[in-house]
Amino acid sequence: MANDEIQVVLFSLNGVLYGADVHQVREVREVREVTPVPYAPPYVEGVTNLRGEVIPVIDLKKRFNITEDKESKNKIMLVVQGEDKKVIGVLVDSVMEVMSISQSDIERTPDILSMSNSNYILGVAKRGEDLIILLDLRRIVSKKSMSLESQQFEDVMEGDMEAAKILKKAVET
Repeated sequence: MANDEIQVVLFSLNGVLYGADVHQVREVREVREVTPVPYAPPYVEGVTNLRGEVIPVIDLKKRFNITEDKESKNKIMLVVQGEDKKVIGVLVDSVMEVMSISQSDIERTPDILSMSNSNYILGVAKRGEDLIILLDLRRIVSKKSMSLESQQFEDVMEGDMEAAKILKKAVET
């Protein structure tokens, strides 16, 4: 591997290719039983047992707000160690290969994608006619990144609970 190349794990979501630095993926596994967790954010599928360690499992499609393709079901789990050293399972449709990509084949993130909520998109790589969206998985699963969205979810849930209390009170009177 030349110095100007990076190795990425190539995976797909609804037929779109994504890549992540191979050093960010601890392992690739088939999805085993995932136990749902009440009141978790919508993208959190639940928790699973990974060799005696209970880890959260997130659905990357839901995290990215990608509509579920009827034909694809998340079957593969990337095990990622986040910036805060926590281990998290990330569900994807398939993992194809580990490949080397030359820095010259990577275009920086277009300005239209450079919004604060997409700071985990590192760029777009070209491989023949295919485009590969390069991701920073550690940033995606970081506590800081997910806590903002969790807070937004909690705010919505709190509003729903408040609405339920008002409805209950109205029914009782």
